[in-house]
Amino acid sequence: GILLAILTAILWALFDVIRKKSLLYLTEVKVLLWIVLSQFIFFLIFLYFSEFNLVLKNYFLYALLLILLNLVSLYLFLNVLKTGELSTYIPLLSFTPLFSAVYANLILRESLNYLQYAGIFFIIMGAYLLYLDKISSSIKKKFNLFKNKNFFMVIIVALIWSLTPVLDKECMKYSDIYLHGFIQSLGMVLFFPLIFIKQINLKTLSLHKKIKVNFIILALVVIGFLSTFFQLFTLNHIFVAELEALKRSIGIILSLIFGHYIFKEKINLIKSLAVFIIVLGVINIIMFT
Repeated sequence: GILLAILTAILWALFDVIRKKSLLYLTEVKVLLWIVLSQFIFFLIFLYFSEFNLVLKNYFLYALLLILLNLVSLYLFLNVLKTGELSTYIPLLSFTPLFSAVYANLILRESLNYLQYAGIFFIIMGAYLLYLDKISSSIKKKFNLFKNKNFFMVIIVALIWSLTPVLDKECMKYSDIYLHGFIQSLGMVLFFPLIFIKQINLKTLSLHKKIKVNFIILALVVIGFLSTFFQLFTLNHIFVAELEALKRSIGIILSLIFGHYIFKEKINLIKSLAVFIIVLGVINIIMFT
């Protein structure tokens, strides 16, 4: 379960990088549509492996809520990514494991022990320390978070992303991975035009003139599907809050590494200390899983 969770976390970290890169060339709606349609096609193919077991009366409401939450949260997150201010808000996303622990306890009756909660606290503390300079510079510039729409977008995204894996796991009590993935992707395809009808035109799914951008689109759809599929598979082997804690911590550490080697960002003593604290949190969670 832990190895699957680590692989899932790495895939989501890569997916975040590719999503941000794609937004340099494509609109938020175009990126979202590529993700939604490609997941539908992949899960349609994988439907071959489904046993088609579905308890519809228990499944329906959770699944409907999940479809809407996934569409809204992904659109809001892409909007924040587009602004380039995400680093200011990443500490807010580090609260997702804690929120997931609360949701999972209420819906799935999954309970962590005190040492695992301590691990989540270390991850949150490390994330704040890692981005302390960004937060401080925002305060110095009299950047009022509470008057900034992106701040509220990230709060909503954090609350939704904490809940969606819990709902996924609840849905898979009444279905299998392949059928659940297909129903979710089909629902997103059907609801997408209703929500974004004013922003869709014939060019929304057209390929780009630059070959490089088309490779980015290819990476977007493949890594996006693998991230979703492995997350669904991993949820059957590990508590939701444990998976979210590993996703968040590994994602933060990899973003720092990518920033250093790809964007030549410096790693100072405070950032190194922050990573050490995050790693301590991860060890706490893994050792007591």
